[in-house]
Amino acid sequence: MKLVGFAKRQLQVMRESGWNSLVEDVSLFCVKHDIVIPEMDMNYSRGKSKRKKSSVTYFYHLRVEVFYTVIDLQLSELNNRFSEVNTDILLGMTSLSPNYSFANYDKDRIMKLATHYPNEFTNSMLGDLDLSLTSILTMCERQAMNSLT
Repeated sequence: MKLVGFAKRQLQVMRESGWNSLVEDVSLFCVKHDIVIPEMDMNYSRGKSKRKKSSVTYFYHLRVEVFYTVIDLQLSELNNRFSEVNTDILLGMTSLSPNYSFANYDKDRIMKLATHYPNEFTNSMLGDLDLSLTSILTMCERQAMNSLT
């Protein structure tokens, strides 16, 4: 889940401040491989028809219609696949993992996971679960302390 959050932040940073470095990298690549770079302030023509003049420049087309659109699509895809509910459920499940002696155990995440299943957990059951999870945490902490002595 940390990687998903990192990817979202990086895409947002790229959207906000990555355009210039991308243009520089692409320009260097084009020069190195003898690829013609269009003038950014020239009008961009859509399709094959040269008779229809476009008021859109190459700069606008590449930055707004391509660059921003691609980043927004990627962000949207990440947000759709990893909504807040999905993230809560995944984090709650990782809190139950026995790997590394339950190192990811997090009572709050487990409680949040349980609230996403209202048909399975009544309010009184959630209260019981809260007490049980607190007891488990206390027992694990005592066991860890006893193993140190």
